[in-house]
Amino acid sequence: MTLTDAPARPHIQDDGLTGDWMRGDQVDGRALRDTAGAFPSGVTVITATGPDGSKVGMTVSSFTSVSIEPPLILVCVDKRARSLPAFRVGTAMGVNVLANDQAQVAFRFAGRSDDRFAGVAHGEGPNGLPLIDGVAAWLSTHIHRIYDGGDHLILLARVNEVHRSGNKPLLYHSGQMHDWALAAAGGR
Repeated sequence: MTLTDAPARPHIQDDGLTGDWMRGDQVDGRALRDTAGAFPSGVTVITATGPDGSKVGMTVSSFTSVSIEPPLILVCVDKRARSLPAFRVGTAMGVNVLANDQAQVAFRFAGRSDDRFAGVAHGEGPNGLPLIDGVAAWLSTHIHRIYDGGDHLILLARVNEVHRSGNKPLLYHSGQMHDWALAAAGGR
């Protein structure tokens, strides 16, 4: 970090009411996205069955385990996501950790297609969840709580069942998809 990256005197104060700390100046959204992009992550597609019985899914890179006991994970979803209404407290949710050869699946589920599952090999998992074939891993969960997270919602889910294959995961870094095995070997 250079001195020009940080404000000369950051102003941080307690709001006195909720214990929330507020920063007096704002961080540029694009700069935050670029900086957070320095942290590589896997790529997931979360899936559920909509109220009308339709299969829904969307690409999510913000996924992490929270607790082993009880088994909890979280994903963060943009509040503007069209599929979001299918993801409610108590809903069964699948988390598909994409394999290194599934970048096109990530793009498909990030797009605006009405039937994102068309042409994507998938089956039915626990609780009728649509699960994508060939993934590095999948988790069957139920959404336990939903928290406000600014322009995103934080879905906290209890894990019911897991499966891990021998496939290497797809990597997301600096706005691009990468083959994990190539990245580890010093390639792209």
